Amino acid sequence: MSDEQVSEIFLKEIDTDHLENVEENREAVEFRVRLSGTPTDVWRHEFEQSYLHMQHTLKPPVRLEGDLLHIIFLPRYVGELSGFFDFLARVTRVSNEEAHMTADLHTSNAQERQKAEFREALRSISLPGS
Repeated sequence: MSDEQVSEIFLKEIDTDHLENVEENREAVEFRVRLSGTPTDVWRHEFEQSYLHMQHTLKPPVRLEGDLLHIIFLPRYVGELSGFFDFLARVTRVSNEEAHMTADLHTSNAQERQKAEFREALRSISLPGS
């Protein structure tokens, strides 16, 4: 996969017609956010890792299915929605960046360039005692 084959994914629209009750938590509702496209497996992995590890005060359960994010949210935190969507946008940007870097690493030119840079770094090292 080359860098050109990695499509940018962004938050496209909130599906306001789809609000479902959550069986496991009677206070919660599930809603969906449509993405600009169906992410690759690499992007999906980066999204899941970024969502898990990036700091934010409110991180409700999110499931990625096709081009939809399924989000379980407690309506009592409605005042936090704007900040949550800012966070989701950051996670999406980071996922795009990481997916591009991963694609770049898998191209032979990038691997050869990294080896050449590493070789130069090795050459510049003075061993202790020499």
